[in-house]
Amino acid sequence: MPKSKVVVVFPVFNGARTLEKSLQCIADQTFRDFEAVIIDNKSTDDTLSIAEQFCETDRRFTVVRNEMHVSAPENFARAIQIGAARGEYFCLRACDDHSSVNFLACLVEALDREPVKLLAACSTKLVGQNGYRIKSPDKSIFDFVPAYLSGRVPRNLTFPAEWIYGLYRASAKDLLMARWFELGNPWCLASYVVSEFVVRDLVVYVSGPTYDFTEGSGSEQRYGAKSLRERLDQRLRYTFGCYKLTKKLPKAGFYTRLKFFRMCWNDARRKTRYKIFWFF
Repeated sequence: MPKSKVVVVFPVFNGARTLEKSLQCIADQTFRDFEAVIIDNKSTDDTLSIAEQFCETDRRFTVVRNEMHVSAPENFARAIQIGAARGEYFCLRACDDHSSVNFLACLVEALDREPVKLLAACSTKLVGQNGYRIKSPDKSIFDFVPAYLSGRVPRNLTFPAEWIYGLYRASAKDLLMARWFELGNPWCLASYVVSEFVVRDLVVYVSGPTYDFTEGSGSEQRYGAKSLRERLDQRLRYTFGCYKLTKKLPKAGFYTRLKFFRMCWNDARRKTRYKIFWFF
């Protein structure tokens, strides 16, 4: 059976309040050659009925039901596997997020144009109660490998964590799955996983379209580390998990690797959003 050009996967649990609008956002994309899969994680609200009703109106959408409830990371991992199996390209979509109507079209064009890249990403529109703001990457993260070879390593690996919702080439699945469960916690998972794509120059950035991320989901309160021991463990896992990427980069001198370690530590600080002690 031939693959679809693009597969959009919605891993969802109890998303009845926002799901229909998120599905409609994909249905309204200017790029039409896609299929969408809604993975219902044994929701206890009206998620399943909303999904099934939407599928009846648009045959590009289908529902997959988990036999038992799994954790959010496990459900997203299943979404990655389904997307990579069914599509040439795939992307993940949270049930309360949206994007500009040209999101898929622009990202597909970018991956078609750059066959060595595994992820196409754009700016993030962070939508809150008081309006929105645009979050874009720092230019210092692009062309990372040649900069690393010359000893130039940014102090911070600044990119939107929401790049996890960009468009992937199917062959990106192995890289995603290799890092997906390493942190052992959903908090900061997106940034941790995407960091390898950035460091290895596997991202093509597209200006113009936006991924519209709804703030206020409460994930930091649910998943963020609480105790000092948990915070230290998460910080070290993030730092050393990213530092080991030096094994996948060309050989560099001690001072360059030291700057790379500093970058990883700073990135872990920024992404976790908390201090272990008052001074770091």
